[in-house]
Amino acid sequence: MSHTVTIGAPIGFVFEQISTPSARESWTKEIEKIQYEQPAEEKKEGAAFVQVQKEGAMRTSFHGKNLSALEPSTYSYSLEGKAFKMIISYQLEDLQGETNVTQTYDVIYLSTMAKIMGRLSSKLTEKLALSLLQQLKKHCELALTKYKTD
Repeated sequence: MSHTVTIGAPIGFVFEQISTPSARESWTKEIEKIQYEQPAEEKKEGAAFVQVQKEGAMRTSFHGKNLSALEPSTYSYSLEGKAFKMIISYQLEDLQGETNVTQTYDVIYLSTMAKIMGRLSSKLTEKLALSLLQQLKKHCELALTKYKTD
């Protein structure tokens, strides 16, 4: 699935908010923590990390890996759990002070049962992906407004 949004912020700023773990933690309410095996390599292709997500009282850990980090236009990573692997990609386009962001969200199910559950929850997954993109837009525009007024 793919969604596109225009964010009222420069491309470099938006790329930082997507590619920096602490920034992703701040705009993605579901993420509790992102811990890279080698923190100095957090923006390098192939860098491995663990992402902890929360859903109510539950915590789920995913093993992640940066797939592409081409500043300022492309950032993608994979997250793998017991039942599925997700590949999340962001393509950024400079619009002279604004940024067009296309998010692609692919899910690979690792078992027959996971495939069935995935089909049943596909609308919810699409809604979640769009929600993440909207959270990014809101975060970037609010952060930039705050920065300009300080």
